[in-house]
Amino acid sequence: MSWLQALAAAFLFGAATPLSKQLLQNVHPFLLAALFYLGAALILLPTAVYYQVRAPLRHVTRPDLLHLVGSLFFGGMVGPVLLLYGLKYTTATTAALLLNLETPATAVLAYWFFKENISPTAATANVGIVLAGAILSFQGTGIPGVGGLLIAIACVAWGLDNNYTASIVGIDAVRTTFLKGVTFGTVNLLIAAAIVDTWPTTPHVLTALAVGAFSYGISIVLYIASARKLGAARSQMAFAAAPFFGVAVSQIYLAEPFHLYQMISTAILFAMLALLFTETHLHFHEHPPVDHAHPHRHDDGHHQHHAFSHSAGSGKHSHAHTHARLYHRHAHMPDPHHRHKH
Repeated sequence: MSWLQALAAAFLFGAATPLSKQLLQNVHPFLLAALFYLGAALILLPTAVYYQVRAPLRHVTRPDLLHLVGSLFFGGMVGPVLLLYGLKYTTATTAALLLNLETPATAVLAYWFFKENISPTAATANVGIVLAGAILSFQGTGIPGVGGLLIAIACVAWGLDNNYTASIVGIDAVRTTFLKGVTFGTVNLLIAAAIVDTWPTTPHVLTALAVGAFSYGISIVLYIASARKLGAARSQMAFAAAPFFGVAVSQIYLAEPFHLYQMISTAILFAMLALLFTETHLHFHEHPPVDHAHPHRHDDGHHQHHAFSHSAGSGKHSHAHTHARLYHRHAHMPDPHHRHKH
């Protein structure tokens, strides 16, 4: 399920690249970034309100708050604006190909700075996915130049965003994405109001909001949900399919050419994804005692508190609770509860 969420997120985000390229003919980059995130906030507003009424956020820890701020800044502000400015100087296909850089950026940051375990299987798959992206990029139209540099920096920003987001424990994916949409949709809109002379027509605004709703709203929710189960590096490897979807949509929607290299690189990509799907990480490990709050169930092997007042089938809920020290063995991924040493 988590892998499918990451792939669905990749499709929705990848499709945004050619659509963004066309919208940039009539909408300023800062304003387009604002509309994308406001569209994401609008589509998630009813669900975010429902979650807040059902389980209000009362126990946001300092680490969660710091991770949220990092995610909001790098993922909501830096990444989208740099991508949209970069798109002004590259083709949609070239931009989609350059987005492959987000995968190694996320993996390197996850391993060196966020202490996420990368198994030999995952490392092999990551190298293969980067190779697939390199082959695909071989068909780019010349040297990307300034536009390519901006998109590369955007990928590093999103690599930081991916790791910060995957580290958040106490705030669910919907409210995390909603906060990102409201915060930086508003910030970018204020910046656009100060620097944009000509505003787009209503159809262009509505189209941008719609793209934002699906490619930034629903897509990000799906990605966060997968990242918190699989870890930032593995979910990003599945999300690496986004540029391939972007190329496919560019060819269909913008009539950009198709090449044999694209077929070869796509075959390598899906072979590496299949390798990731077969990965099993199983060993004895220890969970230290901790007091925190986050969405959880009581049938997941880690939450046995107040078993009499909440049945195992009661569904996911959030409240402050205590974990006693636990030593056990089960298959797991490097989610926020399993970033132990190996």
